[in-house]
Amino acid sequence: MNAGLPVLLALLAITDAAFCGFRVAAGRDARIFKADYYRAAIRRGMGRGLFTTALVGAGIAGACLFSPGLFPQLLVCARAILWVLLPYATLTLMGMGVWAAAEADVRTLASVVVLGPFTLIRPWVIATAAVVGAWKAPGFTAALVTVAACGVQLALEPWLNAGMRPRLPVGGSGETVKHKVTRAS
Repeated sequence: MNAGLPVLLALLAITDAAFCGFRVAAGRDARIFKADYYRAAIRRGMGRGLFTTALVGAGIAGACLFSPGLFPQLLVCARAILWVLLPYATLTLMGMGVWAAAEADVRTLASVVVLGPFTLIRPWVIATAAVVGAWKAPGFTAALVTVAACGVQLALEPWLNAGMRPRLPVGGSGETVKHKVTRAS
């Protein structure tokens, strides 16, 4: 299971990034049929999640090369982090499952009861995971790496949000234009 912990954390990070891509895009497109728009947003989030996960993984691999005892310490942190992240991820995925499989009324209920509130608490869950992982860390370097990795995951949604603007449809051809919101003087 030791080799599986980093893989599981990477999969959670990439899945979270895909959800971040969707959340950043939600409410920014005025078209009625948004499936293609949302799929592109999810791919964008997943792409950036793959990039940041690979970057963090490469940094951790490099740190473990210079400090051979670091990997077992990071596994202790990973186990602690999973105690925080897995319940959150499980409930989020269950909410998404209900949302994807149900009729409109149940979708609304899943959004209001699970997905909306879980979007709001996401930063707090990641921050809690960082604190728990750092608390359980057997060494300072492991604690620092844990907090840094969680910080990168927290920064992902603002990075995805940068440059996003509301999009308004133009004509009937399905084209869209980015709309710059200006404030009246």
